[in-house]
Amino acid sequence: MEAIHAVVDAFSGSRWPFGVLVYLIIGWILVRPRGGPWAQTMSVIGWPVELAQRVAGATGLPYLFLLPTFLVFGLFTFAPLFINVGFSVTDGQSINFADRTYSGLDNFARLFSDTNIDTGRENLEDDKFIAAVADTIIFVVFQVPIMIFFALCTALALNRNIAGRGFWRSVFFYPVMLSPVVVGFLWTLILKRQGVLSLTLIEWGVLDEPIQWLQDPSWTMFWSVFVYTWAHLGFYMLILLAGLQAIPRDLYEAAEMDGASPWRKLRRITLPLLAPTLLVVTVLSLIKAFQAFEELYALNVRWSSVVAYIFETSGLLGQPTTHGLGIAAATSLIIAVALIVMTLSQIWLSNRASR
Repeated sequence: MEAIHAVVDAFSGSRWPFGVLVYLIIGWILVRPRGGPWAQTMSVIGWPVELAQRVAGATGLPYLFLLPTFLVFGLFTFAPLFINVGFSVTDGQSINFADRTYSGLDNFARLFSDTNIDTGRENLEDDKFIAAVADTIIFVVFQVPIMIFFALCTALALNRNIAGRGFWRSVFFYPVMLSPVVVGFLWTLILKRQGVLSLTLIEWGVLDEPIQWLQDPSWTMFWSVFVYTWAHLGFYMLILLAGLQAIPRDLYEAAEMDGASPWRKLRRITLPLLAPTLLVVTVLSLIKAFQAFEELYALNVRWSSVVAYIFETSGLLGQPTTHGLGIAAATSLIIAVALIVMTLSQIWLSNRASR
């Protein structure tokens, strides 16, 4: 009785009971439920879904459920893309298009022209852009294959029946859940001049003096690749692990009966059947590597990625300029087009190889 009185007191003076009653009455009128009492009650409670199914039909209902996702995806993906196109062909410090002036392809010319179109002097913006692109390409060329290789090796190892398999899967996936700032802070403590790594190597007699690993030109790219791979390895390992578990076990049993070696089973069964998943991992890791920023910014590495160049040029990390936002928008569009071309090329090559 006390529980009933508590519920009554909680809703006393509230319009919720009246709203629920109106909701049920509308549902009863619209769907006119049939069947037993339980079926009628469920139909009335879920009358929006019931009505949507009647209107859209069995084939149209899945698209109706996907509509909110499409709306969110369009709002946060396609809308910024079109806005970015607008920024790339206008100049000004404001984000309001009414306060910006149309400039056409001038921002693209500022990225590639040898002469500054505003002053007539030597253009320095193209050197900064090309340097950022070159450093990013070097990072991607090394990081993506290394990421895929170690993610595949880790997935193969954790797909076996080993002791503590669940624990080790959690250990490898744990860095993915860490904030990029936390990752950068932890590895800065290890890699700074008086960090754990330098002091340990000096104590072991490997080094004579400490090294600033993240600022030394000989080491900054190596540790950038290492830390970024460490932080994201678990995500791609999980995708490959799901792909491995989808391969039928009877194929391996038949191969063992034929006396196939582990290496032959890997080449003839695992890799061919895992190829679609590997393609997904390759595309995702390639896009993610080009977008690398948070961990690298937190580490304060010496080289500049394309995303860091965009942030700095747009004024988010520095002083806003008249042409900065437009140049940053043009840069992002160029990188987006390059990623689309590379992704479509990978898909085409994969489909051609499978045929």
